[in-house]
Amino acid sequence: MKKPLEGLFVVEMTTYWSATTTARFMRDMGARVVRVETPPIGDFCRYYGRSMGMPITAEENPIHDIFNGGKECVALNLKEPENLKIMHNMIAKADVFITSTRTAGLKKLGLDWETLHEQYPKLVMGQVTGYGINGPLVNRPGIDAIAYFGANGVVLDTRTDPNSPPIYPPAGMGDTTTGITLLSGVLAALLRARETGEGDYVMTSLYGTGNFVTSGFATNCNYGYEWPREAHTMSPLGQGYLCKDGRYIYMFINDYTTNWPRVVKAFDLPEEVAKDERFMTKESTTIIANRSALVDIMREYALKKTAQEILDVLVELDVPSCILNQYKDRFEGEWLEQSLANGYLTPHTYPSGKTAYLAQMPIYFGSQGVQDLYARHRALGEDNEAIIKEFGE
Repeated sequence: MKKPLEGLFVVEMTTYWSATTTARFMRDMGARVVRVETPPIGDFCRYYGRSMGMPITAEENPIHDIFNGGKECVALNLKEPENLKIMHNMIAKADVFITSTRTAGLKKLGLDWETLHEQYPKLVMGQVTGYGINGPLVNRPGIDAIAYFGANGVVLDTRTDPNSPPIYPPAGMGDTTTGITLLSGVLAALLRARETGEGDYVMTSLYGTGNFVTSGFATNCNYGYEWPREAHTMSPLGQGYLCKDGRYIYMFINDYTTNWPRVVKAFDLPEEVAKDERFMTKESTTIIANRSALVDIMREYALKKTAQEILDVLVELDVPSCILNQYKDRFEGEWLEQSLANGYLTPHTYPSGKTAYLAQMPIYFGSQGVQDLYARHRALGEDNEAIIKEFGE
């Protein structure tokens, strides 16, 4: 069956993974995507896998496959007039132009929104910036570790020991969530353009997206709440506990009163703890002394069981919980089975013989079913001849 965005033409000029994710999802939804990179190096992220112990060859570059598989690739030095003309010829026929290039750089090339909208009024332009289009920080360089994580408090305030060093933010997570945010705006602008014949400029930023996704935690700072939180000041039913097998059982429970008896059963807490008024309700455990006392008790009893023994009871009683995984755990056991069943991962065997499980767009369309969306990345400039033939003069 036809994919939702078949027939759509997207020109992409991005680096790193933010707006790159937008274009990859659009490709997976059926759009044709032509990716423009600058020779002779191209996007730095072509080489990122090397720093993470992965191959970065033309035949095997799993990280670059995830974000850029299936896109055509043309290498153009846009400072050369004939190449800039090819770029304009593509944009003239495009429905969408996606970029993460800073606005000042776009203006130098005549690829900024105001210029493009005047020439191509039906075009939708999507841009990821570091910090937005206004304000005192607008000209700062943005990368997700800084603008999304560092500036929004994640690096410091997710610690559970205020005296510990800053956490290491998961590379690229800010990029991908920002790219998906941009995608939602671009799709809305496309719908409007089809109805009105007029394109629009859609912008989101690493800082702005990070600001929104942390708002569930940060908003309480308006009322004097202090971060970071130490384990003894956190909800006893909203943290992890070390078990006798060295793994952590983790719960996150909002309906405290309903779930308290279930937790008592899973941890095999004694009756005097189960019926202690200090611990029985959410209200009683807002008192830090009560909260701290219960954390110590639960730590003691968690060490008497394996994480799996506790989890089995919690799952049976429908309590939100898991054994805390490491990144590697998604590639085996029930987690791998779950991912394959839903198309979150797809296996691909490279010419080297190595089979890797690669992440995919986690969006399910009933018309498409569970899909294998793997497509190889293109080498830098691999499609130059075809693109120049199609769009050159």
